[in-house]
This record gives sequence, structure tokens and C-alpha cells, in this order.
Amino acid sequence: MDLLTTILTVYGISAIITISKLFEPLRDLAEKHSPNFWKYLTSCMQCLPFWVGLLVSLVTEAPLVVSCELFHPLLNGFFTYVFSGAFFSGTTMLIHTLFVRLKGNDWKDYQEKEKQRKIKKGIL
Repeated sequence: MDLLTTILTVYGISAIITISKLFEPLRDLAEKHSPNFWKYLTSCMQCLPFWVGLLVSLVTEAPLVVSCELFHPLLNGFFTYVFSGAFFSGTTMLIHTLFVRLKGNDWKDYQEKEKQRKIKKGIL
């Protein structure tokens, strides 16, 4: 898969889960009833792309390959996928930051409405 296509795919999947109305019930459930890991995973635009990127790297060809002769091949594989996840987390965060900057006050209004909705539902 082309690197840019993969980056945009990871961003798209992450944005759908962390921001969209489609996954709002899942985020609400996780925020209200689950351990912190799932709560943060479903609402964090930096955390979720790490795991999505790691999975995409497992399914497709990893964008970064660690190859150190001093490491065992399994350790090279481990670092390849960890670094790929970190790479996707960083690129997704960059895209998301640009998105938030472009939205400006609309994003702040969205965040405030989301906070009020959660207070009304008893999630916060």
C-alpha cells in the first residue's frame, strides 16, 4: 500500500472511532464503564492511531523496517511494528492538529457541545 494512502487510512479509521457520531455509543460506554485503557483508547487521537497503525502494519507492509544485526530477528520484527505504530500515531496527530486549526472556533464549539452532552447523559 502506498505510504500516503496508509497514513490517510489510519487517520480515517482513527477519526471515525474517536470523533464520529457512529461510534459515539461505544465511546460513551467505554468512558462510563470500562477501565482507563479502553476509555482513553476510544477517545484519544494520539493513542488509537498507534494501535490502528500497528494492525495496519501487520496486515500490509510496514512503512519502517528495523534491521539491526545485533538484534535477534524477532526483536527486529517487534521494533519494526512498534516504530510503525509510533510513526502512524505521529502523522495522525499532525493531520488532526491541522484539522483542528482549520476548524478553529467550530472545533471549540463542538468540544463544548460534546462536554455538555456527556454531562447531561451522566458520563462526566
